[in-house]
Amino acid sequence: MGVAGARGRRFALYGLALGLAFGLNRLTPLGVSDWMAEASIVWLASVWGTAPEMRAVAAVASAAMLFGLWNSPSPYFPFWIDCLNRVMAIGIIWIVVHAASSRLAAQEAARVSAAQVKVLQGLLPICASCKAIRTPDGGWRKLENYLSENSEATFTHTYCAPCAAKLYPKAAEQPR
Repeated sequence: MGVAGARGRRFALYGLALGLAFGLNRLTPLGVSDWMAEASIVWLASVWGTAPEMRAVAAVASAAMLFGLWNSPSPYFPFWIDCLNRVMAIGIIWIVVHAASSRLAAQEAARVSAAQVKVLQGLLPICASCKAIRTPDGGWRKLENYLSENSEATFTHTYCAPCAAKLYPKAAEQPR
């Protein structure tokens, strides 16, 4: 079973858990922290799910919390206290979603960066005369080709002053 199957199982679990939380809202009076069930489900989605899953679960959980205000039986506490508790819980839920989404984005950026980085490490066997590099299969590659193929380096070619004077003595003698 692939990614779609795992996602489907997670959504089924979220749906079942949110249905149970909704039932808990219906059975418990206001003032009881039944909204913690929804917050726990959002936390689970932030651990298991993708960013869109977290947002969907948080939206349904937030709606269930608000609906629970009018759906719970006789209040023992003043209505405004439970309203305040639920609004704070909804705020915390969305902070969790934001933090988890940021974490997922950072993990994806790190994965992409790691895939783009090519690092040469260890000893490179190099010819003392022509500077060719011996490859793992025993062949020899020009230094520029080897480094271009095995790293992110690109090369431009120019002459240092001593080589330019040796190769082009007339150009070196001319005043600038």
